[in-house]
Amino acid sequence: MSAELDAAVRSASRYGARRVERDAIYLAGATVANAVLGMGFWTFAARFVEPSQLGVMTAVLSVITAVGSVISAGVGDAYTAVLPAVGDDRRTVYRRGQRLSAGLSFTAGGVAGLVTVCVLPEARFQFAVALLVVVGVFGWTALGLQSSTLIAIGRASWTPVANVAVGIGKIVLLPVAVFTVAWQSIPLAVVVAAVGVAVVLRPMIRRIVETGEGLPAQGALSGDQAMVEFHRVVTRTTALSGLNLGVLSLTPFLVTLFAGPAEGARFALVFAIVSTLDFIGASMAVSLEVHASGEPESAASMAKKILLRSGVVTGVGTIGLVVVVPGALHLLNPAYGVTETLVVVLILCAGSILRLPYLVWAALQQARRRLRAPLTFSGATAILLFALMPGLCGSLGAAGGAWAILLHQAALTFLAGALTLVTRRRRTSIEQGEELVPRRHGE
Repeated sequence: MSAELDAAVRSASRYGARRVERDAIYLAGATVANAVLGMGFWTFAARFVEPSQLGVMTAVLSVITAVGSVISAGVGDAYTAVLPAVGDDRRTVYRRGQRLSAGLSFTAGGVAGLVTVCVLPEARFQFAVALLVVVGVFGWTALGLQSSTLIAIGRASWTPVANVAVGIGKIVLLPVAVFTVAWQSIPLAVVVAAVGVAVVLRPMIRRIVETGEGLPAQGALSGDQAMVEFHRVVTRTTALSGLNLGVLSLTPFLVTLFAGPAEGARFALVFAIVSTLDFIGASMAVSLEVHASGEPESAASMAKKILLRSGVVTGVGTIGLVVVVPGALHLLNPAYGVTETLVVVLILCAGSILRLPYLVWAALQQARRRLRAPLTFSGATAILLFALMPGLCGSLGAAGGAWAILLHQAALTFLAGALTLVTRRRRTSIEQGEELVPRRHGE
């Protein structure tokens, strides 16, 4: 009996307030590793790929990552919300998610590939590009979903290793693609690296889920409840991811479409680098979602810690990027002017900082499985972003795309803050009213 109790304690310790800080550190480490290796990848791309070609390649890559990220985040967020709250029935939920993500990625990838070769002038009717998009969406979805699964099963410590493997793979494969294949080198290197790591991770994750190694046998949700909740959450989180993460990931494609390949290249390079700041906040928010789902009574204190830590890291990262990126890109290729690049860096970094409160708020809503407000806000701000892009990009180029993102992020945080304030005031008013009722009866 003692051994069983010890095992239960070890399993339970994978979730809760004690693990949220540790997992947040692992995820921040994974993000930093990804950022450092990503710098190397994009440094090589900026040096050896002409801006006109780089803009087209990053446009294709943005379609792959946008669609793949939406599917993996949709199913992955459902995993992080449901798997910690279910016991041995997690196997059924896991298998369902795998089948669903595979079907969605092939279907959506096919549509995305056809749209890309029909809309993007520089890739018009190049069906090899469409095929690359299909394979890329499948690989990116698999990699992203496995990262979410690792977090959901209490293995966040594995994510830095996985990110390092992908980063090194991209750096090794890019020069090979540039100097041999010389066709869509950037998306090709990313897709091959992602698929390779996904193939290695999948059997390892599946073994843990199937055996329940180190995981609790009992949960707050029964098997039937978990499946109902999973389908409900995955529908809403996929829509939420599409309106939020998907829209942002698609912006390099939109800038290239409305401002041309050269401005698209400048925007894509800066966006890829600055996005590491977003990934820090987003990764910590995922950790918050997992542990707030497993220990809801500690959600508020967890949220404050995550917001503070992600704010500090993002602020320090912003200073470093503003100092380094404009001059570095100009040295790599004089086509990227220092002043023009600095403007884009400053605006995108400001957007990343403004986004942090929304990310934490949205993570809490997902942990509580209350997604109506995030869906409404994301839909409204997505419309705003698409409406701003053509005019701003046409007149300001890459800086216009950055301004559109900044306004999008500011609107999201404002709406979330306004709703939080209204909800608190309403709750306070109700509590004060309840306190007055006994007194009146007493009179």
